[in-house]
Amino acid sequence: MPDLNYYEGNMTVEWVNGIKYMSPSPHPNHGRVYSKIFNTIFSYLEGKSCEVFPDKTDLSLSDPKSPINIVDIKQPIVPDLFVVCDKKYELVGNNIVAIPDFICEIVSPSSIKMDNVIKKELYLSKGVREYWIVNYYDKTITVCFDGKESIFSFQDEVRVSIFGDLAVCLKDIRLFDEN
Repeated sequence: MPDLNYYEGNMTVEWVNGIKYMSPSPHPNHGRVYSKIFNTIFSYLEGKSCEVFPDKTDLSLSDPKSPINIVDIKQPIVPDLFVVCDKKYELVGNNIVAIPDFICEIVSPSSIKMDNVIKKELYLSKGVREYWIVNYYDKTITVCFDGKESIFSFQDEVRVSIFGDLAVCLKDIRLFDEN
């Protein structure tokens, strides 16, 4: 099997709609927000039929029951984190082949348009049930679910709608001052 490692030096490489994008390592605030969200979801899912996949996991955004297109495998997308329920995924090389139930992207300066427009359209068009865009610059969480978009503050307890009884609150997160 060919080497499917898409990280070149300190850059993450991903493919969105057939276009190759490279992004630098994120700011430490990205890591703090990511850790809080990932750990909250990971703890909640313990013993449940859903699995959370961390950043740097290559995702081929396809139904694993359909024939897998080699282009999808060679051109993965790399969300910050995603959840797949009921084992509706397949591992092919280094790629998870799935349509996740939940995806969360944490905005970086270089990814604002990508996360808010391009990836949002892609994820929702492929059948992702819930998509979060977390912006630590303005301390907001945009939730796309069931055809609606809602914006929350880091002060709010934000429900992960696909679960109902899981909420994430970022009000106590310590962020570095970026001035």
